[in-house]
Amino acid sequence: MRIFLYCSIPVISALIGWLTNYVAVKMIFRPRKVINILGIKIIGLIPKRRQDLAEKIAETVERELISHRDIMAIVQSDDFHVEIGKAIKGKIDSFIESKLSANPLLSMFLSPEITNRLTDTLMEELQKEIPGVIESLFQNVESKLDFRKIIQSKIEAFDINKLESIIFTIASKELKAIEYLGGVLGFIVGLIQLALILIGDLHAQG
Repeated sequence: MRIFLYCSIPVISALIGWLTNYVAVKMIFRPRKVINILGIKIIGLIPKRRQDLAEKIAETVERELISHRDIMAIVQSDDFHVEIGKAIKGKIDSFIESKLSANPLLSMFLSPEITNRLTDTLMEELQKEIPGVIESLFQNVESKLDFRKIIQSKIEAFDINKLESIIFTIASKELKAIEYLGGVLGFIVGLIQLALILIGDLHAQG
């Protein structure tokens, strides 16, 4: 009976250590709503700090990952202006071609060489105006676009059940390792307790 009691100490300690970490992992998301137990309010970490978390993530994304400056650098680049010019020229060519094919009389006066020359002249002038137009449009969009607010509202509106599922799917091995580590540490503590008890018993018998 005494041997069984001694053996149960590390086993029970391991079970307590595992259960403690298991509950701690679950309490990242649960309970979803406040539970009042003997005057103590209990709620999961993510549900409790969801707004703060959303604010910090939004702030970090805007500061470190993407900002108005990043987009502005793209739209102000020469390559982007060239691509815009090509797109505009394609639309002009398509428009002229459709009008000429719909009006044979007009096509008699406008040869392909003339239309190409007109298009090229028009594009030369437009190409000069593209940077200014893009900058003006961007400033208008920038005044209405708040990355931080958009990201924050998206995170706050994100289904917490889905978020929990995603996190546990990605980090399932790590979270399980935390639970098992609690059991291992509990077992070690139990062994230390057992050793102290045995030493005390030996002293008592001596």
